[in-house]
Amino acid sequence: MINIEAVVSTQSTGVFVERAPLIGENSTRERILFHLSRHLYETNTALRQQLSGPEEIHTLVCALMMLNTDLHGGMVDRKMTYSQFESNLRNTEATIDKGVLKELYNGIKSKPIIVNSTPPAEPPKPLPTLEQYENVIHKQGSLVKKNYILMSGKRPGIFKRGWKRWDAELRGSKLTFSKGGKKLEVICHHCIASRTLTHRNRHCVMLLVCADDRQFLLQAVDDTDLQEWMHAINKVAAMFSALPMAAPVSNSNKFQPHSLPMSRTKCSLEEQLQNHMTQVDKLTQEYDALIRQQSNLVAPTPEWHYKKRYLEKEKEKFEEYAHLLNTLLYPDSEESLMSPQSFGRATANRMSYKRAVQKNVTPVNV
Repeated sequence: MINIEAVVSTQSTGVFVERAPLIGENSTRERILFHLSRHLYETNTALRQQLSGPEEIHTLVCALMMLNTDLHGGMVDRKMTYSQFESNLRNTEATIDKGVLKELYNGIKSKPIIVNSTPPAEPPKPLPTLEQYENVIHKQGSLVKKNYILMSGKRPGIFKRGWKRWDAELRGSKLTFSKGGKKLEVICHHCIASRTLTHRNRHCVMLLVCADDRQFLLQAVDDTDLQEWMHAINKVAAMFSALPMAAPVSNSNKFQPHSLPMSRTKCSLEEQLQNHMTQVDKLTQEYDALIRQQSNLVAPTPEWHYKKRYLEKEKEKFEEYAHLLNTLLYPDSEESLMSPQSFGRATANRMSYKRAVQKNVTPVNV
């Protein structure tokens, strides 16, 4: 016969199920409770002397949990009585004193066992760091390249603007084109890649605008490959591009763009995201001020068009940077901090900023 020492199982069961989550099917819960029964049998000398094994104490623990659910679950209209509780245990091999059963029944009836049905919280995943993406191949494959705009803002010579196929590899912040023994490296700092429809006889073409005003047309294998290349290039630029420096000092009133350093940023990815968002706010304020200035002008000057176009493209670029970093750092967030609209659609720069000033026209999108 089991004496009053069996009451210890009620207290232990209550503490156990409050801390250990009981989720899943009944068979899963029973396996969890079996560990408690074995622990009680091994640590309680009185129970070990009077019971043949942990199976009997496991029967009592399961009976107590069923009684707790029946009395306090709220899903049963007719609660289990003491006679029913005793009858259930009488049909098992466990031989438990009726006085102990009565005390167990009254104890659970007056003080229910709180069951923890919440799964254990997973530890937060560490945020990615910039060092993880150094010397990593982000994308490689075949691209057909065409030199579109030179650093001078002019088109290359007719014999240097043809389409040529290259083996391309984006490693770290460097985009390398190789063919035979030739190699061409493009550092993807402050660059932006966007789809273009300038060449209607070619499909899956993107325009790569570099920080030094060079522009390349790159044709991918298919639309999926094109999206992957644009995403990889823009993501690398967002991660590695340092904060723009102030514009050069000049004694003329001519607009000077910000200087874009080639050195890699020393900020973390979280700081980089904040810098891009701050840059978007600054460019937005400058653009709004420029639009208000138009009302004071008799006619917009070529320099005004140049500055307007520059601020528009820079704002779109840093919006894309912020959107990509936000997606990288917080992939499970339902809402993104930035959702730029322009870089998912087809765009085309027919002229660079410098050519727009020289030609006294505003570049247009097709």
